[in-house]
Amino acid sequence: MHFFEKALPVWNTSLTDERNITVGLCSEPLRAGKYTFKAATSGFYRLFVNGAFVHFGPARCAHEFYRVDELALTLTEKENYVAVEVNNSYLNGFGQLRQKGFIQAEIAAADGAVAAATGKTGFAAYMLHERVRKVQRYSFQRDFAEAYRFEGDIHAWRVGHPDKNAEPFTPGETEPKKLVERRIPIGNYPVISPKSRLWYGDFVTGVAGEVYKDRSLIKLHDPTAGLLEGYEENELDEHLSDEAQGFRYTTRTDDVTAYSGKTSLSAGKYEAFRFDGEHTGLLGAKLVCHENAEVCCMFSEVLHGDDIRPIADWCNMIRIDMRPGVYDFQTVEPFGMQYLKIACVSGKVDVLDVNLTAIVCPEKITASYTGSDPATAKIFEAAKQSFMQNCVDIFMDCPTRERAGWLCDSFFTARSERFFTGKNDIEHNFLENFLLAERYPNVPDGMLPMCYPSDHYDGNYIPNWAMWFVLELEDREKRTGDKAFTAAYKEKVYRLLDFFKKYENKDGLLEKLEAWVFLEWSKANELTQDINFPSNMLYTKTLLAAARMFDDAALEAKANALFDVIRARSFDGTFFRDNEVYNGDGEPVSPGERTETCQYYAFFTGTATPETYPELWHTLMTDFGPKRAEKGPYPEIYPANAFIGNYLRLMLLDENGLYEKLIEESKDYFLYMAERTGTLWENTGDYASCNHGFASYAAPMLIRAEENLKK
Repeated sequence: MHFFEKALPVWNTSLTDERNITVGLCSEPLRAGKYTFKAATSGFYRLFVNGAFVHFGPARCAHEFYRVDELALTLTEKENYVAVEVNNSYLNGFGQLRQKGFIQAEIAAADGAVAAATGKTGFAAYMLHERVRKVQRYSFQRDFAEAYRFEGDIHAWRVGHPDKNAEPFTPGETEPKKLVERRIPIGNYPVISPKSRLWYGDFVTGVAGEVYKDRSLIKLHDPTAGLLEGYEENELDEHLSDEAQGFRYTTRTDDVTAYSGKTSLSAGKYEAFRFDGEHTGLLGAKLVCHENAEVCCMFSEVLHGDDIRPIADWCNMIRIDMRPGVYDFQTVEPFGMQYLKIACVSGKVDVLDVNLTAIVCPEKITASYTGSDPATAKIFEAAKQSFMQNCVDIFMDCPTRERAGWLCDSFFTARSERFFTGKNDIEHNFLENFLLAERYPNVPDGMLPMCYPSDHYDGNYIPNWAMWFVLELEDREKRTGDKAFTAAYKEKVYRLLDFFKKYENKDGLLEKLEAWVFLEWSKANELTQDINFPSNMLYTKTLLAAARMFDDAALEAKANALFDVIRARSFDGTFFRDNEVYNGDGEPVSPGERTETCQYYAFFTGTATPETYPELWHTLMTDFGPKRAEKGPYPEIYPANAFIGNYLRLMLLDENGLYEKLIEESKDYFLYMAERTGTLWENTGDYASCNHGFASYAAPMLIRAEENLKK
């Protein structure tokens, strides 16, 4: 496919492998009319027309492949400027690839004439320096946190009038790139303002005390901590997380009022705000600086105690140092928040029109809640918000600390995409990324990355998540009828199955799986060796899925034989046991540990059915679920967590027509989440992500239950 007429991939060729580089391109003045803009890049970029934000991109792709955005632009002024600001982190992570810097962009008029093309004509290029380069990583999974130094007319270059902040340079051509279509539409970008001011008061900074230092700050290049790259602590120009933990708030006045759009702050003053639930986007504001000032923005999904906690396994703090002037501030990348605190460390500044430019699903949402139950309506809206904020270009786990495309999560989110949009275009891109990469750096041959696109320099992976990949592939075929798409993955699936063969023992059971054997965030995850039965149940379902997709009778026979082994070894007459370990004589014996999650894996995978294990099914339906802790039965059976045990339970209720019970339990599982954040969470508690993509699958299950009850 041909994407560009003239544009070449370019960069400041002396900086292609330097970290946290920001480059700006601005077109020569363009006459009014209709144009097409195209771009591919190694980093993240924002597009501006006459200084106004238009688009955030690109859609992420596999190693050595780059998706091309294409936008229709209608320019209405006598002279118009189209500007691109791209940041290349050149950093490994879970949500982005470490890639050498480049930008390939082109603007064409309606008649096809190329008005501007990188490497040819029509663009002026600038090195931009207002963003501080040497800052800490935002998190273990993501690239850099953000800090800024403003002086002068920092954005004049976007409208053809650069000042000293924009350093002109002549880009050099880089090697040609493998380009791929974007496929998904260009989205809309609603601007969301805080709903209310919550409190204000005074503070002091630099207070000594115990300081939390995340592994992404102090364990760079450590093989025990992911071999993360970044700037070492002694290299940093800003110590954001240390500074954030040195704030002490000496007075506080609770004053819940509607957000007015203007906040005037002087040294030692702060105000706190709340959005109407958690949202994800580019944080922005107009800053009117009256005297040299330092402003810190701190944010969080929920309150801890009664305050914002900006520092945990992430750095939810943005620092802006500025000279007198007026500045239109906007972050380079999206952040998620419900609560925001703005503190003036020094100087005096007016903070006007605080906002989030929402970065959400570009597909049209076609599903809506038409029922009459207020509780179900709240859960539906929370599920929709969780879906929209986590399905932008790929399926993400969360839009905050990771923004990563995890397998397993994607199985559930793909079903949500079908429900909310009637399509599976984002899933197409998500899975295609796995197909485009013939091999994955640092992942064993045959295995799949646990999340992608990503760089795992430590070689870590989740074998179970690769099994979910096969399950999703079959599930997609059932949803879309696209057998050709499935067929393209045959070699990759069989290579995966070959990978697992070396872990099969004489009984066909997988044993001593390596790397991160993961089931869910519960006790079940402590029982994964030596022979883990939930993993083997999932393996059996994987074999059957591959057998059906590729008409392989041998795989089907292998799976059915393995089912018999698992039933004989795992079931103790009452419950399925989680694992066996080898004793001193080299014999596998069961420690007798049993988890709620293991039981759900058994029924989800077909190891058990309500007909073949009626007493266990009755026990699970009667004595387990969200209120088991209150009732107190079976305390020896370790409880499940939201991801994924509780969802497997709800899926079983759905598949077996227990619709009233599904609705009742969904309210117990999700209503408190919907009320607190307007999104659905990774865990049953608020100690990790409170906005998770997979959790959106609550909506289709609930709506299906209500519709079936009406029949």
